Amino acid sequence: MKSWGMFIDGDYHPSASGKTFPVENPKNGDVFAQVAEGEQTDVDRAVDVAHRKFAEWASLSGAERGDIMHRAADLLEKRLPELLPIEIDQIGRPLCEMRAQLARLPEWYRYFGAVARTQEGAVHPFSATHLDYTRRIPLGVVGLITPWNHPLLILTKKVAPALAAGNALVVKPSELAPITPLLLGEILAEAGVPAGIYNVVTGFGAGAGAALVNHPSIRKIDVTGGTATGKTIASLAGRNLTHVSAELGGKAAVILFPDMAVDRGVSAALFAAFIATGQTCVQGARLLVHRSIHDQVVSEMVRRTKALRLGDPRDPSTQIGPLVSEK
Repeated sequence: MKSWGMFIDGDYHPSASGKTFPVENPKNGDVFAQVAEGEQTDVDRAVDVAHRKFAEWASLSGAERGDIMHRAADLLEKRLPELLPIEIDQIGRPLCEMRAQLARLPEWYRYFGAVARTQEGAVHPFSATHLDYTRRIPLGVVGLITPWNHPLLILTKKVAPALAAGNALVVKPSELAPITPLLLGEILAEAGVPAGIYNVVTGFGAGAGAALVNHPSIRKIDVTGGTATGKTIASLAGRNLTHVSAELGGKAAVILFPDMAVDRGVSAALFAAFIATGQTCVQGARLLVHRSIHDQVVSEMVRRTKALRLGDPRDPSTQIGPLVSEK
């Protein structure tokens, strides 16, 4: 079992209180890590560091940031074999799914690195005596709140564009899956992201999360999580006129019409329903079927659902892993 500190200003640090919390493997309940439990003081420190270091990153040209992000993509690609088992042990997602998901992550850094390199302003027609132009500038310090069900994927979808735009970041990952977001700090630092630009405060929503949302120096909060949590965050952030982007709970439907082959339709519905053991914000939670093929679809769905293989998520043959926690 390893102990992890918070990643602040380019290095690992214990929490100000000295408190830690356990990270459990959901397949058997074993505690495989202890992680620092950050609270208000720790968030204040991370935001202060990010605020002080922000200009160093923002002053780089888009091409310079793009080069660093391309290096980050290469380093991330090399470390995927190390990150893969940690992601599996944190959330219990099967190897076959997690390997495919992580393989896509480097392209986000390459894509947004290219966007940073090629970003241009605009000059708009105005008058013969005046010049009207648009220039995009970074916001400042951005708070990123990420869920447990896709720890590195959803984090990357926030980090890559935010870094490309020149912002400094303070990340509050889920307490169920905090380790790989910490390791991403090592990768970004090695790629050349200055210390203090990517910071991670681990902890719980009521402590670290609330402190981050309420902090007056945070220019934007980007959150992925439940609808009730999103409402609370938007309400708290509004007191400081902090910008909020939120991806919250969804209830997606799969619809099968009679012009779709039943076997293909059932394959799609099974994938939508059971990917990540059903623990995803785009899960196909409802199946709407035309009455003319209803009985065929139900029969095939039952047969193929019974055949799904439950087991150890590290086993390549496992299709359904455990739920992430007893709760």
